[in-house]
Amino acid sequence: MIENISANVWTKQDLSEYQIFDVRTPLEWEEGVLPNAECISFYDHKEFLNENFLQEFQAKKKSDKKIAFICRSGHRSMLAAQYVKDKLGLDSVNLDGGMLAL
Repeated sequence: MIENISANVWTKQDLSEYQIFDVRTPLEWEEGVLPNAECISFYDHKEFLNENFLQEFQAKKKSDKKIAFICRSGHRSMLAAQYVKDKLGLDSVNLDGGMLAL
């Protein structure tokens, strides 16, 4: 089960122990990205799973940080966290509420 951190907690919390992956689309990133977040789109431009997602994730992942995912509202980030858990066996957290919570 993926840990879901509610927006009223994570928006007030120091997230420096986490490496944050923003799984929105490039168009959404133009609206703003959290400082130090890694941008990897979970879906491609046709809204299918980005076939390079796992490779891009592994290339950017730092071994000394916990993993957190964020998107616009918390739905895609939960899917990405579950996908990484299922495919790579890595635990992570979902920043529920996403960028809309800011």
